[in-house]
Amino acid sequence: MKAESRGPTGGRTVLRRVALFAVAAAVITLVLVQAKARAERMLKAELAAIEEAIQPDDRLLGLPDLDPTSWVRQYRPDASVGGYTLILYKRRVPMIIDMNSRIVHLWPKVRAVGRVRLDRRGNLAVIGTDNLIKLYDWDGKLMWYYRLPVEEDFPHHDLIQLANGDYLVLARDRATRTGYLHEVDRKGRVVWMWRSTDHVDEFPTWDRDRKDPTHFNSIHELPPNRWFESGDERFRPGNILVSARHLNTVFIIDKRSSEVVWQFSKDLDYQHEASMVPEGEPGAGRILLFNNGHRNRNGYRRSLVQAIDPISGEVEWEYGSRFFFSSIAGTVQKLPGTNYVIVSSHGGRIFEITAAGEIVWEWVPPYLPIRPQRLPYDHCPQLAALPRPVETGVQVQGDVRPFVDVDLYTFALTEEFVSRSVAGHSRRLLRTDNECREVLMPPGAEMWVEFGIDEQRLRGRWVEARFRLTVDDGENPPETILERTLNPESESPWRGRNMRLWRFAYKRVTMCVATEVEGEMENPLDMVAWGNPRVSSPVQRPYEEPTETVTEQERKLREQQLRALGYVQ
Repeated sequence: MKAESRGPTGGRTVLRRVALFAVAAAVITLVLVQAKARAERMLKAELAAIEEAIQPDDRLLGLPDLDPTSWVRQYRPDASVGGYTLILYKRRVPMIIDMNSRIVHLWPKVRAVGRVRLDRRGNLAVIGTDNLIKLYDWDGKLMWYYRLPVEEDFPHHDLIQLANGDYLVLARDRATRTGYLHEVDRKGRVVWMWRSTDHVDEFPTWDRDRKDPTHFNSIHELPPNRWFESGDERFRPGNILVSARHLNTVFIIDKRSSEVVWQFSKDLDYQHEASMVPEGEPGAGRILLFNNGHRNRNGYRRSLVQAIDPISGEVEWEYGSRFFFSSIAGTVQKLPGTNYVIVSSHGGRIFEITAAGEIVWEWVPPYLPIRPQRLPYDHCPQLAALPRPVETGVQVQGDVRPFVDVDLYTFALTEEFVSRSVAGHSRRLLRTDNECREVLMPPGAEMWVEFGIDEQRLRGRWVEARFRLTVDDGENPPETILERTLNPESESPWRGRNMRLWRFAYKRVTMCVATEVEGEMENPLDMVAWGNPRVSSPVQRPYEEPTETVTEQERKLREQQLRALGYVQ
C-alpha cells in the first residue's frame, strides 16, 4: 500500500494542534498554581485568625521566670528508665522536661486541655482550649486544625494518631450527652465514626437514667499481639480499646465491623487509661489500666494500677499503696522493661515505679498534674539532636516518709460537695451539716475551714447555730478543735478559721463536722452550712497555686467542658 504523504497544510495543522494543547496545558497549570497559592494564603490567614482568637497571656502563667527543678522529690538514675517527659504545665501549656525537671522545650503560645501527643517527627497534636484539634510543628507554628462537624459537640480527654496517619478523637454529643469516636484524615475528611448510642444494649452497665452514661476517657489502637497471632480476631491490630468511666468498663471495637467484640468490667471503679502492653515487653498482651476506686470498690480511698489477662480476665499484676489515691483522672504508661510511670492526677504527683513497686522518680508540681507522656531520648529528631542531659540523683528533703496523695486528706471529694454562693462568694459546701470522713493526714498539715449562717436564705428570720469540728485518731479521746455559736447578730455570721494539725501527721483520723440549730423556720438546718474543710501540706508541696491564672476566654471554655463532663456541679 502506498503511504499517504503530508503536505505543508497538514503539517501546519498538526503544529497548531500541538501549540493549542501546550497553551491549554499552560493555562490549566497556571490556574491550578494560582488556586493552590490562593488556597494556601486562605489557609494561612485562617490559621492565623484561629491563633489570634486565643491570645494567651504568658504573664498569667509566669512562663518567663519558671524554674520547675524543685518539683523533683526523688530520683534514682540507676533504677529509672530515664528519658524526657511531655507535660501540660498548669494543665494548659505543653512543655518537655528532663529527669531533673529542667525545661528542654516548650510551646509557650499553645493552650491545650486533657491531652497532647508528640509524634516521631516532632509535631504536637493537641485538643485546644477552643475545642479544636490542632497540629503544631516543633517551633509552635500551627500546621493543621480540625473542627467537629456539629458545632455543639466537642472533643475531650484523648486523641491519638493511628498507624494510617489519621487522628482518632474522643468526642461528646451534647444532644444525647454520650460519647463517640471520630476519625479524621489530614484533609479534614471523616473516614470512620462510632457512636455509643448505637450499642446501648451491648453494655450491661449502661445506666439509662444517668445524664452522662458513658464518659469515655481514653482510646488506644491495639498493637500486634500474641492473641491475634494465635487466631483470636477480637484482638486484631488496629482495633480500638476504649475506657468508659461511667460504664466501669473497658472494651474493644472491631475497626472493620464497628462491633463491640470484647469488654471487661470486673471490679472496675471509674477506671482510666486502658492500653495493651506491646510485643517484646514483659507482660506483652496484658491490658493495663488505672483503676481509680472512686466508689471504694478497691477498699476505702484506694486506687490500683492493674495488668489484666484479657482472655482469663485475671489480674496478673497490680500496684497500690496506702499513700496512693486519685478519686478521678489518672494514667499509667508502660516503659521499656519493667518500669511504669503513674500519674495520680488528683493525688498531686507523677511517679515512676519498678515492677516491685519501688518509687525511683517522683515529681510533685504546685498544681494537679494530668496525662504526661514519657519519651525516649531519641523520640524525634529534635530531641535526638540535643546533648544528652547530665542527670543527678535526688533524695527526699525534710520528712523522708512517703508522699501522701491529696485525695487521701480531702474531706469531701468531687461530687460529694456542692458549689453555692454564700456571703458574696462561690464556695464549696458540704451537702449535709453533720457528717464524718476518714482521712490520712500529711506531714505539716494545716486546715482552712469555713462555716456559718447563709444570710441570703435567712431573709431577716432568727436562727442560732452551734458548729463543732472534732478529730479522732483512734489512740486518744476525740479532740474538739473548733466550736462556735453564731446567730444573725454575731459580728460575722460567716466565719473562716485556719488550724495547724501537725500532731496528726501520717495518722488515719476520723474528722467530723456537727451542727445544732434552732430557728424560726421549719428546717433551720437549711440556713447554715459548712465549707469543705481544706487540708494542705506545705511540707510536701513546693507552694500553692494562685486561685486564678487564666484569661477570661480560657476560663469560660474550660468551665464549659468541665460542667458538661460532670466535673463541676
